[in-house]
Amino acid sequence: MENKKHNLSAMVTGALVGTLTNAGEVGTAAIDAVKKIVVTALRDTSEVTTAATQAAGDITGAAIHTAVSVGSDAGTAVSHAIHGVIHGVNDVGGDLGATVEHAAKGAIKATNEVGGDLGKTAVSVVRGTIAATAQVGGDVGQVSEKAVKGVLDGAREISQTAVNTVSGALESSIVEAKDIVHTAVSKHK
Repeated sequence: MENKKHNLSAMVTGALVGTLTNAGEVGTAAIDAVKKIVVTALRDTSEVTTAATQAAGDITGAAIHTAVSVGSDAGTAVSHAIHGVIHGVNDVGGDLGATVEHAAKGAIKATNEVGGDLGKTAVSVVRGTIAATAQVGGDVGQVSEKAVKGVLDGAREISQTAVNTVSGALESSIVEAKDIVHTAVSKHK
Protein backbone atom coordinates (compact mmCIF):
# COMPACT_ATOMS: atom_id res chain seq x y z
CA MET A 1 0.00 0.00 0.00
CA GLU A 2 2.80 2.43 0.88
CA ASN A 3 4.39 1.74 -2.50
CA LYS A 4 1.11 2.52 -4.33
CA LYS A 5 0.78 5.76 -2.37
CA HIS A 6 4.36 6.70 -3.23
CA ASN A 7 3.82 5.85 -6.91
CA LEU A 8 0.68 8.02 -7.06
CA SER A 9 2.48 10.90 -5.39
CA ALA A 10 5.49 10.54 -7.72
CA MET A 11 3.22 10.40 -10.76
CA VAL A 12 1.36 13.54 -9.68
CA THR A 13 4.57 15.39 -8.81
CA GLY A 14 6.14 14.52 -12.17
CA ALA A 15 3.04 15.56 -14.07
CA LEU A 16 2.73 18.80 -12.12
CA VAL A 17 6.33 19.78 -12.74
CA GLY A 18 5.99 19.05 -16.46
CA THR A 19 2.70 20.87 -16.83
CA LEU A 20 3.66 23.97 -14.87
CA THR A 21 7.07 24.18 -16.53
CA ASN A 22 5.61 23.78 -20.03
CA ALA A 23 2.64 26.06 -19.44
CA GLY A 24 4.73 29.15 -20.09
CA GLU A 25 3.07 30.97 -17.22
CA VAL A 26 2.36 30.32 -13.58
CA GLY A 27 -1.06 31.94 -13.44
CA THR A 28 -4.54 30.51 -13.49
CA ALA A 29 -4.07 28.41 -16.64
CA ALA A 30 -1.12 26.56 -15.14
CA ILE A 31 -2.85 26.02 -11.80
CA ASP A 32 -5.99 24.76 -13.60
CA ALA A 33 -3.72 22.14 -15.14
CA VAL A 34 -2.89 20.99 -11.60
CA LYS A 35 -6.59 20.34 -11.00
CA LYS A 36 -6.89 18.26 -14.18
CA ILE A 37 -3.83 16.20 -13.31
CA VAL A 38 -5.10 15.45 -9.82
CA VAL A 39 -8.50 14.36 -11.17
CA THR A 40 -6.82 12.14 -13.76
CA ALA A 41 -4.48 10.63 -11.17
CA LEU A 42 -7.36 9.80 -8.87
CA ARG A 43 -9.40 8.29 -11.70
CA ASP A 44 -6.45 6.08 -12.63
CA THR A 45 -5.98 4.75 -9.10
CA SER A 46 -7.22 1.19 -8.83
CA GLU A 47 -7.79 1.08 -5.07
CA VAL A 48 -9.36 4.51 -5.01
CA THR A 49 -10.94 4.60 -1.57
CA THR A 50 -7.76 3.68 0.27
CA ALA A 51 -5.07 5.04 -2.02
CA ALA A 52 -6.78 8.35 -2.76
CA THR A 53 -7.55 9.00 0.88
CA GLN A 54 -4.02 8.25 2.02
CA ALA A 55 -2.31 9.95 -0.92
CA ALA A 56 -4.43 13.13 -0.78
CA GLY A 57 -1.92 14.82 1.52
CA ASP A 58 0.91 13.94 -0.85
CA ILE A 59 -1.10 15.28 -3.78
CA THR A 60 -1.78 18.66 -2.16
CA GLY A 61 1.79 18.77 -0.90
CA ALA A 62 3.10 18.09 -4.40
CA ALA A 63 0.90 20.87 -5.79
CA ILE A 64 2.29 23.34 -3.25
CA HIS A 65 5.94 22.32 -3.73
CA THR A 66 5.60 22.41 -7.50
CA ALA A 67 3.78 25.74 -7.63
CA VAL A 68 6.32 27.38 -5.34
CA SER A 69 9.24 25.93 -7.33
CA VAL A 70 7.95 27.63 -10.50
CA GLY A 71 7.06 30.90 -8.77
CA SER A 72 3.35 30.45 -8.23
CA ASP A 73 1.21 31.01 -5.14
CA ALA A 74 0.83 28.11 -2.70
CA GLY A 75 -2.66 29.22 -1.63
CA THR A 76 -3.92 29.18 -5.20
CA ALA A 77 -2.25 25.85 -5.90
CA VAL A 78 -3.78 24.19 -2.86
CA SER A 79 -7.25 25.54 -3.64
CA HIS A 80 -7.10 24.02 -7.12
CA ALA A 81 -5.59 20.79 -5.80
CA ILE A 82 -8.42 20.51 -3.25
CA HIS A 83 -10.94 21.05 -6.07
CA GLY A 84 -9.22 18.32 -8.06
CA VAL A 85 -9.15 15.92 -5.14
CA ILE A 86 -12.84 16.46 -4.33
CA HIS A 87 -13.98 16.20 -7.94
CA GLY A 88 -11.79 13.14 -8.52
CA VAL A 89 -12.97 11.32 -5.41
CA ASN A 90 -16.58 12.21 -6.22
CA ASP A 91 -16.19 10.95 -9.80
CA VAL A 92 -14.65 7.63 -8.83
CA GLY A 93 -16.33 7.13 -5.46
CA GLY A 94 -14.82 7.51 -2.04
CA ASP A 95 -15.06 9.22 1.32
CA LEU A 96 -14.86 12.97 0.65
CA GLY A 97 -14.46 13.88 4.31
CA ALA A 98 -11.58 11.53 5.06
CA THR A 99 -9.85 12.42 1.80
CA VAL A 100 -10.15 16.16 2.42
CA GLU A 101 -8.85 15.73 5.96
CA HIS A 102 -5.67 14.08 4.64
CA ALA A 103 -5.37 16.67 1.85
CA ALA A 104 -5.71 19.55 4.31
CA LYS A 105 -3.10 18.13 6.66
CA GLY A 106 -0.68 17.59 3.77
CA ALA A 107 -1.27 21.13 2.53
CA ILE A 108 -0.30 22.64 5.89
CA LYS A 109 2.78 20.45 6.23
CA ALA A 110 3.95 21.28 2.69
CA THR A 111 3.31 25.00 3.20
CA ASN A 112 5.49 24.89 6.29
CA GLU A 113 8.22 23.05 4.35
CA VAL A 114 8.33 25.76 1.66
CA GLY A 115 8.12 28.60 4.18
CA GLY A 116 4.67 29.68 3.01
CA ASP A 117 1.84 31.43 4.83
CA LEU A 118 0.10 28.79 6.95
CA GLY A 119 -2.92 31.00 7.61
CA LYS A 120 -3.46 31.72 3.94
CA THR A 121 -3.15 28.04 3.08
CA ALA A 122 -5.64 27.07 5.80
CA VAL A 123 -8.19 29.57 4.49
CA SER A 124 -7.58 28.43 0.89
CA VAL A 125 -8.10 24.81 1.89
CA VAL A 126 -11.40 25.52 3.64
CA ARG A 127 -12.70 27.86 0.92
CA GLY A 128 -11.72 25.41 -1.80
CA THR A 129 -13.36 22.58 0.13
CA ILE A 130 -16.61 24.47 0.54
CA ALA A 131 -16.78 25.49 -3.11
CA ALA A 132 -15.85 22.09 -4.55
CA THR A 133 -18.06 20.12 -2.17
CA ALA A 134 -21.02 22.32 -3.08
CA GLN A 135 -20.25 21.76 -6.78
CA VAL A 136 -20.39 17.99 -6.41
CA GLY A 137 -23.44 18.04 -4.15
CA GLY A 138 -21.66 16.76 -1.06
CA ASP A 139 -22.32 17.56 2.59
CA VAL A 140 -20.58 20.94 2.80
CA GLY A 141 -20.78 21.14 6.59
CA GLN A 142 -19.34 17.70 7.20
CA VAL A 143 -16.58 17.95 4.59
CA SER A 144 -15.53 21.48 5.57
CA GLU A 145 -15.35 20.36 9.21
CA LYS A 146 -12.94 17.63 8.11
CA ALA A 147 -10.90 20.28 6.25
CA VAL A 148 -10.63 22.37 9.43
CA LYS A 149 -9.66 19.27 11.42
CA GLY A 150 -7.00 18.42 8.83
CA VAL A 151 -5.40 21.87 8.81
CA LEU A 152 -5.36 21.97 12.60
CA ASP A 153 -3.89 18.44 12.81
CA GLY A 154 -1.19 19.46 10.33
CA ALA A 155 -0.46 22.60 12.33
CA ARG A 156 -0.27 20.60 15.59
CA GLU A 157 2.52 18.52 14.09
CA ILE A 158 4.47 21.73 13.46
CA SER A 159 4.05 23.81 16.63
CA GLN A 160 1.61 25.62 18.89
CA THR A 161 2.48 28.82 17.03
CA ALA A 162 1.34 27.15 13.81
CA VAL A 163 -1.93 26.11 15.48
CA ASN A 164 -2.47 29.70 16.64
CA THR A 165 -1.72 31.06 13.16
CA VAL A 166 -4.06 28.61 11.42
CA SER A 167 -6.92 28.99 13.90
CA GLY A 168 -6.58 32.79 13.90
CA ALA A 169 -6.68 32.92 10.10
CA LEU A 170 -9.74 30.67 9.96
CA GLU A 171 -11.56 32.67 12.62
CA SER A 172 -10.74 35.96 10.85
CA SER A 173 -11.98 34.52 7.59
CA ILE A 174 -15.29 33.55 9.19
CA VAL A 175 -15.72 37.06 10.61
CA GLU A 176 -14.88 38.52 7.19
CA ALA A 177 -17.46 36.27 5.50
CA LYS A 178 -20.06 37.19 8.11
CA ASP A 179 -19.41 40.90 7.50
CA ILE A 180 -19.71 40.45 3.72
CA VAL A 181 -23.01 38.60 4.08
CA HIS A 182 -24.34 41.18 6.55
CA THR A 183 -23.44 44.04 4.18
CA ALA A 184 -25.03 42.25 1.22
CA VAL A 185 -28.23 41.51 3.14
CA SER A 186 -28.47 45.08 4.38
CA LYS A 187 -27.90 46.41 0.89
CA HIS A 188 -30.50 44.20 -0.75
CA LYS A 189 -33.26 44.15 1.90
